[in-house]
Amino acid sequence: MKKLLIPIAVVAVGASAYIYQQQQSSDDNNVLSYVPSDTPLFTGQLTPFPIKDYIASSPHLIDPSDQAQIEALHDQETPSLHFLANLMKAYQDGLKDADLLVKTFGLADQVRGYFYTLGLLPVFKLEVVNPQAIWDLLDKNEQETGFIHKEGKLKDVTYRTYPLTENNNGKSINLLVAQSNGILTITIEGDFVSEDLLAMALGLEKPSKSLADTTTISDIIEQHQFSDASVGFINNIEIIKGLTSKDGNQLAKQLTELSKEEGQNPFEMLQTEVCKNELNSIAQNWPRTAFGYTQVDISKDESTLGFSAIIESKNQAILGALKALRGFIPNYTQNFENNVIATSIGLDVSQLSNSLTTILSDLTTPSFQCAPLADIQYQIKASGQSLAMLGMGANMAAGVKGISAAIFDYSISENNDQAQLDSFDSLLAIHLDNPVATFNSLKMFVPQLQQIELTDNGPAVSLNKLFPTPPELNLDAKLAIKGNHLVIYNGNKGLQEAEKLALEKLSANGIYQLSFDAKKILTPISDAAKLAGEIIPEEAMFLMDYDARMNITLEINDQGIRFDSTVNNKSPQK
Repeated sequence: MKKLLIPIAVVAVGASAYIYQQQQSSDDNNVLSYVPSDTPLFTGQLTPFPIKDYIASSPHLIDPSDQAQIEALHDQETPSLHFLANLMKAYQDGLKDADLLVKTFGLADQVRGYFYTLGLLPVFKLEVVNPQAIWDLLDKNEQETGFIHKEGKLKDVTYRTYPLTENNNGKSINLLVAQSNGILTITIEGDFVSEDLLAMALGLEKPSKSLADTTTISDIIEQHQFSDASVGFINNIEIIKGLTSKDGNQLAKQLTELSKEEGQNPFEMLQTEVCKNELNSIAQNWPRTAFGYTQVDISKDESTLGFSAIIESKNQAILGALKALRGFIPNYTQNFENNVIATSIGLDVSQLSNSLTTILSDLTTPSFQCAPLADIQYQIKASGQSLAMLGMGANMAAGVKGISAAIFDYSISENNDQAQLDSFDSLLAIHLDNPVATFNSLKMFVPQLQQIELTDNGPAVSLNKLFPTPPELNLDAKLAIKGNHLVIYNGNKGLQEAEKLALEKLSANGIYQLSFDAKKILTPISDAAKLAGEIIPEEAMFLMDYDARMNITLEINDQGIRFDSTVNNKSPQK
């Protein structure tokens, strides 16, 4: 712990400010010109992000555990930890007041920021309009904690360094904070960082080939239908090249130098010719993870952000097998405006055995000669029998195309000092090629169902008569077949959605989906607790004003494995 001094300080403030708001630097071309084309990691806000409006429209969440963490840091004797605690507190206070955040950190109402690596060296850049605000913040905390910086200068840029690690054999690692031309730069300084590399991090020298010299960013935006607001990627090809070569890219050269200083090469096994070839072959098939915004709609009252991440793949055998598993995702689970919570798994069970066989075959042939890969391959082969049994077992459920469920609405009241469920509108559905035949087969395993006859769009059966529930739950769930869907529903809204579902034909339109409305989930629970005179735990109180909705999906397409999410926030004042 003593080796970690101020790192997390500005990084937590800086990086947090990035993740929470996403920002980026003054002149896009200018900043991209200093990012090497072989960077393993890059993410940046390509257009100004309305941070002030976003903070205003977001829930004011102050997690008690965060407060406790800050207090714990203050209890330590170490000045560096006090310094960190003060910066965390300043950032946390800013999340409650957009004007204060902008003022404290010298930001514009709309900002841009980048995070990338020069090989191993992390670089964070943030656009500021009042550089003095950053220095004032750091000066104030230095005076209060006694954690003092050292000053350095490279060419025309003056910077501060704060120790990350204590001296070890005369060597140290420091956090570097610099400002130039309206850009705040946070990076690492130490003996392993050459002057040329530091100059590049500070925007004083350009790489021989930069991201600005390539079409990488525009290609990602076009390929994955991102907006041009924010884009990022993890470059697997460059990471593998760095691990398997001694001078193949900037990362490789840095690792080679560090290995020389340590007197041993931990990557020696990976740098054999056979490992180099096999690992690079895998990287070519899984070249990159790309991510970025697909939607940015922000005002002071409400914000909606769409974000996607794609694990890119050129392995058509595995992608084909995964795409074959896609099943049915119904409409009713996809609207977070109308549901409390809803989820759906799309899975064509009849394809499970073939897909598992294809994936297993691809992963185990040809046999790897590289020792680490051969070990992994051996373990995969050992699990092959279990996967085969799973595939055979799935044949018993052939015809299933997915399962879904939703709670549309619910309410809780107090009755004799006890919480009581007043209403519970919900729906559970299994999506099938032939639901009548599947239900008739199910009856053989459930004696209570043997006297029940269900027909397509025929009369529903009350499950209370078969599986009685306590009267205080006020549940009267009904079992029915609606088109290609075996459903259990409760309440009027459950019935309405089941009737709509009957009109939907099965199609292979997805793998997984989840949506929820945090306020609709929590409000009835809060109301019931108040009616019963119960005290809501402090750990949960901060969630009570969380007026936010989210939708998450997982898909397989020709580009790879895709995760999409949409988050909608409404201002606490609304």
